[in-house]
Amino acid sequence: MKLANRLSRCIAVALCLYGVGGAARAETLKVYWNAGHAYQAYADVIKKFEADHPGWTVEWGRFQWPDLRTKLVADLSVGNAPDLVAEPGGWVPEFGLQGMITPLNDFVAKDGKEMGYPQDWQDFSVERNTIDGKYYGIQLHLTCAALVYNVDMLKEAGFDKPPANWQEFREVAIATSKRGRFGFAPNQVATYYTPWIYQNGGALYDAAVKKVAFDSPQSAQAIQFVADLIHKDKAAPLPVAGADYEGPQKLFTAGRAAMILTGPWDVSPIKTGNPKLNWDVAPSLTEKQQATMAGGVSLFIPKTAKHPAEAWDLLKRFVALDTELAASLPNGMTMPRKSWAADPKVKADPVLGKFSQCLPYAVDSAAKLALTGKNAVVQDLFKTAVQDILYNDRPAQEVLSDYAARANAALANK
Repeated sequence: MKLANRLSRCIAVALCLYGVGGAARAETLKVYWNAGHAYQAYADVIKKFEADHPGWTVEWGRFQWPDLRTKLVADLSVGNAPDLVAEPGGWVPEFGLQGMITPLNDFVAKDGKEMGYPQDWQDFSVERNTIDGKYYGIQLHLTCAALVYNVDMLKEAGFDKPPANWQEFREVAIATSKRGRFGFAPNQVATYYTPWIYQNGGALYDAAVKKVAFDSPQSAQAIQFVADLIHKDKAAPLPVAGADYEGPQKLFTAGRAAMILTGPWDVSPIKTGNPKLNWDVAPSLTEKQQATMAGGVSLFIPKTAKHPAEAWDLLKRFVALDTELAASLPNGMTMPRKSWAADPKVKADPVLGKFSQCLPYAVDSAAKLALTGKNAVVQDLFKTAVQDILYNDRPAQEVLSDYAARANAALANK
C-alpha cells in the first residue's frame, strides 16, 4: 500500500512537470542582449515575468555586439533560434528581408493601443523597423553620439569651452595631450567614424545611384583627419582592436583621454567608474554641417522562435514607459517614446537633456543601406577599410576607393 501511494505521488509530480492536467510546464525563454545594457530595470522586468509565468525561466544571454551577431547567425542556421533578440541597428531590415523575423502586426493589432505603439514612438524609430508596412522590430533605445569631454583637462590647457568645429577640436586634442594621456580616444568600431563623414558633407551610401559613397573626397578627408590625429599629431592612440567598444570610455573614465565621441550608453560606466570626474557633454562638431550618428537598440522575434507569444509579452514589458524611465534615469540612456521625452524627470536631467539635443541632426547610416539586403557585407568592408587606414597608416582615399569598388560589386550582385 505504501509503495502504491509513493508511486502515485511520483507519477503526479511527473505529470505536473510535463504540463499534464493543466499544470505549468518548465520552459525556458531565450533572450540575446547586449552586455552593456544589462540594467537593473531589465533584470527586474525579467524577475516579474518569471513570477507571472510559473515554471518559466528567462535565459538572459549577454554579449558584445559582434559576438552576439556571430552567435545569432550560427544559431539561426541550425534552427536553434532565441526567442527575443536585441540588435544595434540595421539587423531588423537585414534579417526581415530574408524572412527570418516574425512580423509583429498581429501583436500590435491586439496590444498596440494599450502600449501606445506606434503613436507614442518617435516616427524615425518606427520607420527604421518597418518594411512594406510590416513591423519587424520595436525600438528599445533611441540614441545619438555627442562629444564628451573632461572639463578640468580642457581648462588646464587654456580652454574654457569645448570645441565646435574640426580646427578647434584638433587644437584642443593636441594641447591636452601629454605623457600618459591623449587629447582624443578614437573607437575601434567603424560606425564611430561616420559622424566625421557626415560633418564633412559625405555619406556612407547613396540610395539614388545604389552605390556606396564612403569613397568620396569628403568621406576620405574625414577619415584622414582622424588618422592624422593618431599618426601625425600624436594626439590620439591607436584604438585597441577587438569586440569591445568600451575602450575609449575606459581611457576617459581613468583620466587618460580628454575627449571621446560617445552616446548615453557610456554614461553609467563613467559615473560609476569615476564619480569624481568633472566631465560634460557638448553638441556634435560642425564642419560643413553639424551631424552625428543615430543609433539605438531594437527588439525582434526570430521567425523560428519557439515561444513567440511569451517573447512578445516580455518585449512589451521591456518597452513600457515605467521601464524606460527606470532604465534611463540611472544609466543616462535615451529612449524612443514621446511620453518619455516629455516626462519632467527626463527634462530635468542635465545629461539626458544634452544627449537628446543631438537627435534632430543624427543620421542612421544603416537605414537605407539595410534595405539592399547587403548591409552586413558593406559594413564589413567599410570596417576593414577604416582599420587598414588607421592601423597601417595608409592614405584614406586610396584605401576607401579600393574597398568601395568591392562594396559596389557586392551591391550589384543580386
